[in-house]
Amino acid sequence: MQTGQTERVRLGAGSASSCRRRIHLDHDPTADPTARSAPDPAAALIRREIGVHRVEMAARVDVDGARLAQDLRSGSRQAVVDILVPGPDGGWIPVLIKGHRTLDAGAGAVVSSLTDPLRWVSSGELRVRPHHEDALALAHCHRLLGELGLAGPRAVGGVIGRGNADDTTICWYDLAAPGGVAAVSFGAVSFGLGAGGSAADGGPGPAPGSAPSILDDYDARFADRLAVAEAALRRERPLASPSRVSECRRCPWNPVCTVELTLGRDVSLIAPGADAAGLRAVGVVTIDDLALADDDQLAAVAPSRSTGALRGPELRLRARAWQADAVLIRRRDAVQVPRADIELDVDMECFIDDGAYLWGTYLSGTAAGMTAATGAGFEGGYQPFVTWHPLPDRAEGVMFAEFWAYLRELQLVANDAGLTFAAYCYSRQAEERWLFSTPARYPDVPGMPSAQEVRAFTSSASWVDMYEMLGREFLAAGSKRLKTVAPLAGFNWRDPEPDGANSMVWYRAAVGADGAPPSESQKRRLLEYNEDDVLATLALRRWMSDGAAADTPTVAELSVPRDPLERLAG
Repeated sequence: MQTGQTERVRLGAGSASSCRRRIHLDHDPTADPTARSAPDPAAALIRREIGVHRVEMAARVDVDGARLAQDLRSGSRQAVVDILVPGPDGGWIPVLIKGHRTLDAGAGAVVSSLTDPLRWVSSGELRVRPHHEDALALAHCHRLLGELGLAGPRAVGGVIGRGNADDTTICWYDLAAPGGVAAVSFGAVSFGLGAGGSAADGGPGPAPGSAPSILDDYDARFADRLAVAEAALRRERPLASPSRVSECRRCPWNPVCTVELTLGRDVSLIAPGADAAGLRAVGVVTIDDLALADDDQLAAVAPSRSTGALRGPELRLRARAWQADAVLIRRRDAVQVPRADIELDVDMECFIDDGAYLWGTYLSGTAAGMTAATGAGFEGGYQPFVTWHPLPDRAEGVMFAEFWAYLRELQLVANDAGLTFAAYCYSRQAEERWLFSTPARYPDVPGMPSAQEVRAFTSSASWVDMYEMLGREFLAAGSKRLKTVAPLAGFNWRDPEPDGANSMVWYRAAVGADGAPPSESQKRRLLEYNEDDVLATLALRRWMSDGAAADTPTVAELSVPRDPLERLAG
């Protein structure tokens, strides 16, 4: 008998939402651990920050009989439960502390406080920001408690987030409610959250047309992951093959799977998640299969949630672009992007959920625009608005108000001169998070705009998202990250490791967060990195509008399929 056959598999709280192939590799005794990616300093930093948050939140628990940081194990499950609250009907209720936001402005969330966790209130000001992984982790803890004879009679659990208006608020989930509609109440409050989820990772999800509870979804996923792990441990035929999913970018096994996927020209490199699963089911396994797929096969891909348009034909074109080694392909002959007399490129740097400490801008424009701007006292080029006070701190609000005044004054200069103005960002979602939340957190700072003022600006033609413009004019064979597409415009970052996650490590050193003196060199590094970010969006815009993008192939040119043998012959 092999040694592995006598070992016991215990899966943690994240297993049900984890990639099946990762579960396999984690338990495969033949997998080479040296092939894993090196530890990510930024990820380690975030874990440390979350660890501090856990300690701080746990220290504020003031409930008779509550237990903190319980390391629990049963036959096939294990988990560290941050807080166990004694249930009113006996047993224990799990509460987990997470490092992300769990609540947004709105209504309908069921919440309570750390000091009175079982006094549940249906909030008229907060709504749940759903994290299916949190719900599955709570279901895992509930099943684990049940196996140990410690679970309460009701399948409920709470999550404390980070970055909410009040991080001591517990957000509650009803794990047994079918379809997310609670039929029972706890105290006087009925509540629930839809299970959500999908088979995007290649494993079982909610059955089509059904209304499963979170527990139903968890049970199916956990049984599948347990079978995958046990087969790997026994060195049996793998039950999970590699496939590109969102988890890949933070998985240590990513280098291993990437080699296998690339050599096999796997379809998930173009159509990840549930799209790849649907295509494989109709025989589209490789990128070359996808490039030659007919419309009936492409119907296996669901329509876009945002537009309702079929994604299949677009995926086929992306596959052909991949065959042609094209990063981008033009949707039409002429590429268009909004331009203005006075142009301001904007890029924000934040630290996790603590706040935005830097708003970098780069002022440029036409001759008339720059004459008007310099005549009003503005200088062209890079202008940072930054605070080096460790966040969160009111200095963030003061700095933001200065940035906002600068932006609005430039807009007024353009209006007074009868000229056009535009501010450009790359992916408005990131900037707008802090454009709206900073005024909400520091409303008393002089010069702070109202939510209505910010909304009026971000909904106007003066606010341009270059990511949206790029998607409107081009199809991307792979990633549309700025670091991927800006080199097409001849732009490269000065820093050898330009990455938003790395910037968090630099920020910690810049503000002296670990007890060391603040690092002036890391402050300069952050400013230089931020300047290159705004210069990259400017370079990309000029590349799009000045004709250089004409060197990229067009959709029409790739509408005729390319024989994969041509690639080998060429």
